Amino acid sequence: MSIVSFELSEIILFIFLVIYLTETLILTALFLKKYFEVKKIEFLYVGLFLLGFSIASTFHWILAFILLALVGITLDPTFLYFFQGISAITLIFWILASDKLILANHPRKKVYLILMVVITIVTSAIYYIVLFIDWQLIGTLDPKGWTPLTWSILASTILAIEYLVFFVTYLIFIYKALKTPNERIKLKGKILLLAGILIGISILVTFILGFFEGIIYWVVTFSIVHVVRIIAFFFFYVGFTLPKFIERTFLKEE
Repeated sequence: MSIVSFELSEIILFIFLVIYLTETLILTALFLKKYFEVKKIEFLYVGLFLLGFSIASTFHWILAFILLALVGITLDPTFLYFFQGISAITLIFWILASDKLILANHPRKKVYLILMVVITIVTSAIYYIVLFIDWQLIGTLDPKGWTPLTWSILASTILAIEYLVFFVTYLIFIYKALKTPNERIKLKGKILLLAGILIGISILVTFILGFFEGIIYWVVTFSIVHVVRIIAFFFFYVGFTLPKFIERTFLKEE
């Protein structure tokens, strides 16, 4: 019997988090399988990025819900936001993947790599310093203390900078893919562009959730943040690996 009662919206949110985590764990396993098949290190980096980002964005909130439901224990907000901050640090894996995807032959690749790593480390350091000063400077939790409701302006700015690093490199990769005469690579670029648009929408909405209240807040959270992100990461995987059935469906045989 649950010690704490939950609203239907909270239970649905918990289910979405579990689905999201399960999906990304499966996709990570597929990325790692692809790496061992073709021995291309970028698949390993992308898989580790996806794994770290998804676990650091969901696991602690799932754990907080379970503990609250079963034994009535509320996890410390500082711990919850500390774990959440790891999602930004996993950007390092994406930067390493970018080295192989878009910077391999660039004469200034070391400069760009160092710059992106420094930006990630500095912004993450600021996040954690602010967190240990006062977790409420990072955001607000729901009344039961198990899930985030909004991000502060400071935290939103920090995260926006890190997301910008991801999207700039991601869009450069897509641009290069779309400009190539190779139809297979061009198809991958189109699918990744769709994934990027969906990921961007889901991330952007998390920054403006504070403008919504009541049932509208939850509808936006479920339909745009979680459902869209679940769909986006599926396309993210398909775009990078381009399974044979997708290739046969959309590309004419020569």
